[in-house]
Amino acid sequence: MKMGLGTWRFFLAFLVAISHLWSGMIHGPAAYSVWGFFVLSGYLMTYVLCNKYGFSLTGLLAYARNRFLRIYPAYYFLCFLGALTLLVLPKHGVIPSTLNPQFHGPKSWADYWFNVTLIPLWGGGDLWVPVSNALAVEVGVYILVPFMAVSRSAAWLGFILSFLINAYFGLSTGFSLRYSHFLSSFIAFGVGSLTCHYRHVLRAIALSRISVLVWCIHGVVWLWYDAWPWTYGLYVSVLLSAWVVVSLAEEDVGALDKWLGDLSYPLYLVHTTAAAWVLLFYGAGRSDFFFFIISFAITLLLSWFIIVVIDRPLGRLKYRPRV
Repeated sequence: MKMGLGTWRFFLAFLVAISHLWSGMIHGPAAYSVWGFFVLSGYLMTYVLCNKYGFSLTGLLAYARNRFLRIYPAYYFLCFLGALTLLVLPKHGVIPSTLNPQFHGPKSWADYWFNVTLIPLWGGGDLWVPVSNALAVEVGVYILVPFMAVSRSAAWLGFILSFLINAYFGLSTGFSLRYSHFLSSFIAFGVGSLTCHYRHVLRAIALSRISVLVWCIHGVVWLWYDAWPWTYGLYVSVLLSAWVVVSLAEEDVGALDKWLGDLSYPLYLVHTTAAAWVLLFYGAGRSDFFFFIISFAITLLLSWFIIVVIDRPLGRLKYRPRV
């Protein structure tokens, strides 16, 4: 089977899930994967704005509507499931925050704002969906991507400004701030947008299997240099992710690739919540690889449910503009 961008998205989501749910996983690939998603989003949003929606008011409204339908319905379902998890499981001695320290119900108005809107202005400490900080970064960038899509100069400006912010935070220090801050993580979207703008030139270096292999090899550098992912490794991963994206973007792939791509978003949202329920009857937790296997199987089942019951029906409501 040829690997396309759908399979790549699924692979990135899998790496995030296994890194969160199994303590024996190699360090680094989860962070690389999240920023890899950002690179891919920067590329795809630039591409669809230039080639599908355009920059008229009608096109931009269609873009906004379709992004909302893609992101929020599944997310709100997971908010409900997360709130239910936080209500029920502690009564049975299960503490969901042992899987993710942000897995708490919101306590302040700022946290409620963040959980409901995903707009990264305030809050973000206590979350119904404990991976939604990265999702909020993406939502915030959706507002700015049209500017980068319409102009290469704007894409360069966004990249340069974000690079300077990363440099200000310290390229080899303060990893958590650089990794999760909206303005610093914008650098990955900037690289993705620029990759799209220069895709015709970059196709000259497109090597689908080799680019993915090199990305994976880079992911295990931590075994020999444990500081690498938290310093310059994150930025090397962005460039390698751009190479993978431009290599896979024009691969001729089939229905399985699309199905795996569809699974990637709910898989990313669901895995921590699903694992919290597994703790109820199998309390070994992240130290046990079998715990990950059970949790991941349930995650796939819930992801399939979300696609069939939420994503596919609402997908019929999307605008399909002609540029």
